[in-house]
Amino acid sequence: MPELSFSQTEQTYSTRYSKAGYAFNLNEDVWILDKNRTINWRLVNQEIDKVVYEGFKLTIARLAEEVSSHHTFNCWNYTKTYLLSSDMYQEGLITSKLILSLKATLNQENEYKLGTIRALLRCWLEWDFKGLEKGLENTLDRLILSGNIKGKAVLQNCPYTGPYTLTEQQFLLVWAGNAFNIGKLTLEEFAWFYTIYATARRPTQILALRICDLTIQNSLDGMKYELNIPRAKQRGGIFRGEMRSLSITEDMYLILMNLINEVKIKVKRYLPEIESEDLNQIPIFLNNKNLNSVNSVEDLRDKLKTIPDFLHGGASKHNSLSNSVSKKCEAISERTGEYIHFTPIRCRRTRATNLVRHGITGVQLAYLMDHSDTQQLKVYTAYTAELAARIFDKMKDAMAFLAAQFEGRLIENENEALRGNDPSSRVYKSNNEHIGNCGGSPSCQAGIKACLLCNKFQPLLHAPWDELFLELLEEMEQREKDGASELILRSFDLQLAHVKAILDACDKRITMEEIA
Repeated sequence: MPELSFSQTEQTYSTRYSKAGYAFNLNEDVWILDKNRTINWRLVNQEIDKVVYEGFKLTIARLAEEVSSHHTFNCWNYTKTYLLSSDMYQEGLITSKLILSLKATLNQENEYKLGTIRALLRCWLEWDFKGLEKGLENTLDRLILSGNIKGKAVLQNCPYTGPYTLTEQQFLLVWAGNAFNIGKLTLEEFAWFYTIYATARRPTQILALRICDLTIQNSLDGMKYELNIPRAKQRGGIFRGEMRSLSITEDMYLILMNLINEVKIKVKRYLPEIESEDLNQIPIFLNNKNLNSVNSVEDLRDKLKTIPDFLHGGASKHNSLSNSVSKKCEAISERTGEYIHFTPIRCRRTRATNLVRHGITGVQLAYLMDHSDTQQLKVYTAYTAELAARIFDKMKDAMAFLAAQFEGRLIENENEALRGNDPSSRVYKSNNEHIGNCGGSPSCQAGIKACLLCNKFQPLLHAPWDELFLELLEEMEQREKDGASELILRSFDLQLAHVKAILDACDKRITMEEIA
């Protein structure tokens, strides 16, 4: 094996955990991803270029943390076998020529393996690890694989690197809200996820936000919430030199305001004499290490003036937050039956694709995506159709996962409910038939569709779940007859998936009771 020299940051982070929870060490040759899959780095081509090997290993390590063991192993195995152990690889960086040569050797049935390799290479590029030829991304974009469409459309079809389907978006949002409520996501992680998802701005733009950028105004139409976001990638532009205002929801305002209050407390504890004007210039996503090096309020003002990005989080902050959210994510994709891979670039592609679906193109799309012109918009407009079939066609593993989550919350009667003595906790379906209880806040009156997605909902074991499933299907079919868009129709998928999971959990419980 080539002798590696990982950076100090990577060395201190040598012990990692796969998505399945298995520990592995970056410097060891054997990584156990789960009980069925093991990666043995001694099987990789002994003549591989040192830089390529390091980049390959770092990419696989991060993939292992963020996506399923199955996908990680396939990425490693196909890249090792078909790319780096082939006669075509003649040392050196991974090049466009190598990718095209590999494609020429694959028959139609095996081209999907190159699709998996491409997904790995896209992550490799996005995470900025070494070992790839400059300009390789253009070659990956132009690849035509059997059954796919030319260009960036291929990227958008990819369930690992392309935009999220509507169902995946719903799963992500529901998971994130629940994860924050139970303390699995910190406030900063939740705010990072929500801001990246809702604004679809680049991570560098979100990191450049300051407390003063979040505003609220009382208008004739009610409260108006806005976020002034610094522009990025402007030729000759200075840090926070140009801003664009974006209207946001009250939910997003409250999330960011809570984080701001947390940041203010931290800064005041460190600099008790700080004034409100100075506080307003503190970043929302703070560089804690650099804050600790500030000696006084005067020093803070000097830093803000001479080194304006000093207190802002950098690339390591973005990587840390995105990596942490992705590692913790338990939302399931209906396309793959695996955990959804959260990355900021996927949120950006999703936002643009959603806008195109609503008929927004050209200059309007460029403005909403914060582009200066329409040159780069082909990536978003080349393809907008959903690849996945209806949700249950490809969701067997995901349904089993959902059903397992509901098993622990099933109640046989109201006496087992967390708020069983509170009649207002009862949840009813359309004919006022009792189907479960709310174990959360008494002030929540969100309705049955929201209850189905909430981790505080306790379903009744013997409630008519089959009837509710049919009711939702009939409502969806009626909406379709009334001319509802595909976007509206797909919004039913998440509720249907959860009712189906409850049905499966009930069937399993009843079967076990009969056996006992």
